[in-house]
Amino acid sequence: MSDQPSNPSGNGRGRPEKPLFTVSPELDVSASAKARRKTRHEIKKLRNKALGPIKWMAYETGQTRLVPPPDRMYIESTNICNLDCVMCPTGLKQVKRPQGYMDFDVFKSIVDEMAPYVKATTLHIWGEPLMHKRIFDMIAYCRQKGLRAEISTNATLLDERKAKGLLDAGLATIYLCLDGFRPETYESIRVKADYERTNANIHRFLDLKVNGGYTYPYVNLQIIQMEQTMPEVDEFVAAWDLPGVDNINVKPFDSWGGQVEQINLLRADDPASFVPTERYACPNLWYHVHIYWDGRIAMCDRDFNINYDLGNVISPNQKVEVMKNWNGPKMQELRRLHVEGQAHTVSPCDTCVEWAWWRPRLGRGYGNYNAVVMENLKEKKHDSSVGSSQ
Repeated sequence: MSDQPSNPSGNGRGRPEKPLFTVSPELDVSASAKARRKTRHEIKKLRNKALGPIKWMAYETGQTRLVPPPDRMYIESTNICNLDCVMCPTGLKQVKRPQGYMDFDVFKSIVDEMAPYVKATTLHIWGEPLMHKRIFDMIAYCRQKGLRAEISTNATLLDERKAKGLLDAGLATIYLCLDGFRPETYESIRVKADYERTNANIHRFLDLKVNGGYTYPYVNLQIIQMEQTMPEVDEFVAAWDLPGVDNINVKPFDSWGGQVEQINLLRADDPASFVPTERYACPNLWYHVHIYWDGRIAMCDRDFNINYDLGNVISPNQKVEVMKNWNGPKMQELRRLHVEGQAHTVSPCDTCVEWAWWRPRLGRGYGNYNAVVMENLKEKKHDSSVGSSQ
């Protein structure tokens, strides 16, 4: 993509913006390149199919040492955000880790090692990914390596230039987070955001996707279930049933491990409705790897301050080694504590209820809580459509 002038009037006072891409978003379309990509895809598909039952068995039997590579990888491009959202530890200034942006060379090394194994990677954990100046290069690099890249964004920075960048980079999935159907609701939750501007950004992104003929990204329009939003969920779902929106994601409330009382007070559901009486080992420790911007590994995003140190993927000699840490002694010990029913001795596992959101099954893993929520919504939508047709 060529530079776009920041001052389109052409009066000479505007400084040209830097290119969005230094990594080419274009794929080699030669016959040999296509054949290599197809072969790589088939090998990865077969490998994941073969490892699936082994991974499940490792989890079910409490294997702590030789666990196969994770299904999903979460990479924190940055932990810096432009908003102060009321349901977020970042917005409430609860994240005490140093702030920064992942080095692009470190990112490439992580992807190089893990792309043959993981099914998808998010390029966010904490922070707003569109604040990383090389987020488009990150997406394009994942695409070159045959790795599905996803982001979740508050969409406040999603101007037309960035929207085109995401579309051209080959982003696989995007979560556009708009928590509220009314301006007063949204702006009381997404503090520092402007409802009309964010709506305009999202509509323009959808227009560019549809009119540009882009198949991807898969667009999730998201609203979080919380006290303020629950009265507006039905209207939100109906209003955003638009061309370009592939799914309306009513996200279950995440307390982030129940560590912040101010956040706990916002939940509209009762954890007793989905938390089993008997705790099982958290599947994240067998299925997901979380890597923060500085290379530190976290048990999951709920350990936003690294209460439990799992080491760094960047070794003392500056070599990036994800799997060495994924099956390292610190992760082994954490898995052992969960297997032996000692999760309550670890922070933030001791206050978490989100471990009950899902449990792996042979052949697939699915969310217990998410499944219940979405089924209820489908039934409600079905009943509504049937009633309107009578």
